[in-house]
Amino acid sequence: MASRRLGASVQSDRVKHLLIAPPLLFLLLLSLIPLLLTLGLSLTSMDISGKGRWIGVDNYIRLADDPIFIESYVNTLIFVAIGLPIQYFLGLGLAILVHGTPGSQRLWRLIIPIPLMVAPLVIGFIWKTILDSRFGPINDVITALGGDAVPWITDHVLAFVSILIVDTWQWTPFVFLILYAGLRTLPVEPFEAARVDGASRWRMFWDVTFPMLIPASVAAILLRGIEAFKIFDIVFYITGGGPGTATTTTTLTAYFTGLRSGYVGYGGAMAFILFLTVIIFGFALPLGAGLLTNRRNRALRRALELADDPPAGAVRGAAA
Repeated sequence: MASRRLGASVQSDRVKHLLIAPPLLFLLLLSLIPLLLTLGLSLTSMDISGKGRWIGVDNYIRLADDPIFIESYVNTLIFVAIGLPIQYFLGLGLAILVHGTPGSQRLWRLIIPIPLMVAPLVIGFIWKTILDSRFGPINDVITALGGDAVPWITDHVLAFVSILIVDTWQWTPFVFLILYAGLRTLPVEPFEAARVDGASRWRMFWDVTFPMLIPASVAAILLRGIEAFKIFDIVFYITGGGPGTATTTTTLTAYFTGLRSGYVGYGGAMAFILFLTVIIFGFALPLGAGLLTNRRNRALRRALELADDPPAGAVRGAAA
């Protein structure tokens, strides 16, 4: 009887694998073939006409001395380093607030994700109109209050800040949805035990909610981070990478180089450098989160052990 059950289980697993294999193979080929083509192009001097020759890693050596690419790459890293934490903490705060208001959860779940439903072209058009230095409604309000018009998209620093604001407005709901779903799946027993022990709301969040929410947090940061590295739409529509190269990103530079200027091989090298950066980010984030989680768990276990078995000196001091 046991052997029959084991055989049926093995057969069931084989059927599942056979059913899953075709779509997985399709997705693998859909991702792998463009990647290999891009890598091959990056090792040539091919232009938009299809003419070129094999040059090896010369494109990558050239990138190291290309000030435009270096600036765009640094801009991308700064954008991710600043925008991603802001979006995560805003999304976490919204998720906690909505989860703590049972009566209006359904309403907020409909309102907050609205920016995700708007097409990038529409977002770019709306925000470029809003931030326009001469006709934008924000500057109309500022000048009506007696202030000077702010060059939101023509100043080097403010243009970068404006892109961060627009991206945060658009993508914070994405982080909110993942973290809110994570909060909804947390077990209630640890929270009840913490309330019995008299823990404050902050201690409950730091010692119970946040550790159990780490898997959802890693998923939200990972998915949003990968998209943040590839930012293109709103920069292209709102500033076009300007003023100058203040808001130029790696994807925008690769687009202008490979498709506008026609240097396909050189643009492919830029795209592949960005791909390697995303791969490093994708591996480093879960690894770092795992190390932090293990360290925190060891500290908590050590604290519990000390509470259950205090040092001999402390016991003698208490007895005295």
